Amino acid sequence: MTNLPDKRVLPSGERTFLFKYGTSPAEMDIALWSAYRAGNREALDLILEKHTRLLLAYGSRITKDHFLIEDCIQDIFVELWYKREVIGDTDNIKLYLLKSLRRKIIRALSIKNRLHVQSLDVDYEDELEFSAEFNLIQNEVVNDRRKQLKDGLAQLSKRQREAVYLKFYEHFDYNEISEAMNLTVKSTYKLIGKAIETLRKVIKS
Repeated sequence: MTNLPDKRVLPSGERTFLFKYGTSPAEMDIALWSAYRAGNREALDLILEKHTRLLLAYGSRITKDHFLIEDCIQDIFVELWYKREVIGDTDNIKLYLLKSLRRKIIRALSIKNRLHVQSLDVDYEDELEFSAEFNLIQNEVVNDRRKQLKDGLAQLSKRQREAVYLKFYEHFDYNEISEAMNLTVKSTYKLIGKAIETLRKVIKS
């Protein structure tokens, strides 16, 4: 990915206020976002460093076109810098960036007449850090039954896999998932509920 505009040199210690002991994630996001919007280039660099790996991983759940994913991520951060004076506040930078990336990728695929988003990667068993809720399912899967979990994930729709990824890998709550995927909260509960039901049936079969 190409570099963003030249970094503004900041006095040493200017970033320390962003990382005071006991600062909650939401408070840190507010401070970091406010600093970026005020023209602190180092704050934007920190946002980039903190979230690039996540954005690459999430983008790969939507399309396998890695060049397109990188272009979309680059576009997001370039736009963030040049539009910083008109961009609103947020207390959840990760959710803001995931929503932006999802929208950009789908728009880019549509422009290229690739309306059918590629299937999500289902090799979750090697990388997902499952939540306590999902561990109820995972605990049933031992040795030869791990393949059943993978088979179950393969039976989910693309939307279900995306929701499962956000819920059990990124540990988003239902409100955050509904916002990221442009769904109602009720629809999000139903989407994930049906996904879990499918997985349970496959595992118990």
